[in-house]
Amino acid sequence: MKRRSISRNLVVDALVASPAGGATGSNRGSAVARTNGTGGAARPLPADADLLAYLETVFADLPEALQAVASHVLDAPGQVAGASVQDVAAQSGTSPATVVRFCRTIGLTGFQALRLRLAKEEGRASAERWTVDLGPHIGPDDSVEHVAAVVAQRDVASIQRTQEQLDLAALDRAAAAVARAGRIDVYGIGGSASAAHELELRLHRIGRPVWARGEGHLAETSAALLSDSDVAIGISHSGVTGEVVLPIRRAAAQGAVTVAITNNVRSPLARTADITLTTAVYDTTFRHGGDAARHAQLLVLDCLYVRVAQLNYDAAMDGLRRTAEVPLGHAVTGSTGRQQRGDRRSS
Repeated sequence: MKRRSISRNLVVDALVASPAGGATGSNRGSAVARTNGTGGAARPLPADADLLAYLETVFADLPEALQAVASHVLDAPGQVAGASVQDVAAQSGTSPATVVRFCRTIGLTGFQALRLRLAKEEGRASAERWTVDLGPHIGPDDSVEHVAAVVAQRDVASIQRTQEQLDLAALDRAAAAVARAGRIDVYGIGGSASAAHELELRLHRIGRPVWARGEGHLAETSAALLSDSDVAIGISHSGVTGEVVLPIRRAAAQGAVTVAITNNVRSPLARTADITLTTAVYDTTFRHGGDAARHAQLLVLDCLYVRVAQLNYDAAMDGLRRTAEVPLGHAVTGSTGRQQRGDRRSS
């Protein structure tokens, strides 16, 4: 099934094409514009990498024809593992030569190597995951049970694949910077603004000086006040959102440590930031791009938060204890007049 294009305004299109941002692709499913007309070369596939998570992160770097093959592989890995090269070409709307070129572009020796890699990963998935692959698509006549199963499965898969491909060394560097920062800015627009505010809430409770900015001009103004003792974190699924990329650029110019959280490792946001943490997100019929990214983003943010708390252990525990006491004075009792189970927990 061909991916839907995601429209972008002229400001973001100009940003993508600008010399400062570099020519880059958008997130998976978006129209791709590149200066060399070939889409560039994807970074090589590590021998021990999860193939599907890898394809999610390099998707935007592939030429349009190879993106069609990649989309089919991501949507139906089990089917591709048992198909012929002619079948995959027909189902992806390409040619057998394009399928083979796709395999070699991502670092495999050919189509047979792709089939073997997918079969191995599908076998591992069947053993490790809590359900079989139902696919990403929801039709108008599907039952509510199918809808719930697909949504839950894709969220679980996105979280698991994000964890599998997460650069732990980069996570550790980001946490160390946040743990010692004099001030922390977090930028996110639209759906990513909710993720930015979640990180603000978590870090605030353990005593970190953090502010989430969900409006572009306010974010850029805040970034202009940062220094080399501060950290700026930009959250954008596509990595091309101008209201996030521009504040990160300004924060970098002020000397702050900059961190990108994105699904697009080759995006302007990732290219600008000192540290990049990537997600590996699945789309479903009614949840594309950033809408599908939230759980994977929150996994990355929770890992960052917990590592920061660990590095500032005593202060974090003290902050959690003191803030947990605040809701106790606002607890609503049940009909028996006794406090209900769970009321002592912080909201």
